[in-house]
Amino acid sequence: MGLTALALAGALMAQAQPAASEGAQAAAAAPAPAPAAEKAARPKPEKVCVTEAQLGSHFKKKICATPEEWEARRIRDQEAMSRNGGKAPPTCSGVAC
Repeated sequence: MGLTALALAGALMAQAQPAASEGAQAAAAAPAPAPAAEKAARPKPEKVCVTEAQLGSHFKKKICATPEEWEARRIRDQEAMSRNGGKAPPTCSGVAC
């Protein structure tokens, strides 16, 4: 009888410890919804999608980006063209090309 009581007491203590740690986890998880609420409050930037032909393929590729990303891409491409004297940048510059 004593051995059974000892085993039950051990089992009850083992169950009590996870419950205490679950309470600590719940307290730690409570601040987490705040950033999610901020994300929900911020409006998503509207994206503009364009279908571009790919070189060497019959398939077209759909590219979606915000107006700011399109402007950054346009400036990056313009700078690349001016650095190369109006020529497209080389696709391969390594020794194994």
